[in-house]
Amino acid sequence: MRASMRSRSPSTRSSGETASATSMAALRRHRWTPRSLLSFAAHPRWTLNYLTRERFSLANLSDYVTGGSSVAMSVAQYIDTMFDPAMDWAAAERIRADWGGPFALKGVMSVADARRAVEIGATAIYVSNHGGRQLDGSRAPFDQIAEIADAVGGRIEIICDGGVRRGSHVLKALSAGATACSGGRLYLYALAAGGETGVARALGNLCNEIVRDMKLMGVTSLSQLGRDNLRWR
Repeated sequence: MRASMRSRSPSTRSSGETASATSMAALRRHRWTPRSLLSFAAHPRWTLNYLTRERFSLANLSDYVTGGSSVAMSVAQYIDTMFDPAMDWAAAERIRADWGGPFALKGVMSVADARRAVEIGATAIYVSNHGGRQLDGSRAPFDQIAEIADAVGGRIEIICDGGVRRGSHVLKALSAGATACSGGRLYLYALAAGGETGVARALGNLCNEIVRDMKLMGVTSLSQLGRDNLRWR
């Protein structure tokens, strides 16, 4: 975030063929050295764990990816099928009407799309470039917040999604005009490293950082945050 704060499709191979090909490719890529062989021999538990535990899989993909969710290319092909060019604003409006409850659109990165989201009755937008992994040349969500807030602020919830790792990131986004922040890696890294305890620790650290930074800024309420807290570089 370029701002500082101042005070105040499925594979045609069988799953067995694909997994075998992937395993062989992995072996070719790996360079065995005396050191790595010694380390492997000194840790028989690794082999035992591999042989006795169920294979790693992505539960939300394993039923849909022919090659199994451990095959990177088949996962990518499946994800590609999720991008439906036939989806348009009329379809989004019908989904919102059929749902009848709070409705959020993710991936809004322009003022024009933010205004259209308001027009179809969406209650929130996620200003997001999907982690930068779909279109790596896209601007950062934080860079879009101010102009989107100027256009539709007060009429729809504006959620800054992406790049949020620290309490200061949250305060910067709120100061620019966002009404909330969200993050995936923010908790997923903690989940992978420490499970539920890790997530609780990460969220606790985030909360503590927000409180500490507000004290250092001389701010006692989120309502006091504004663009005068930011100095653009």
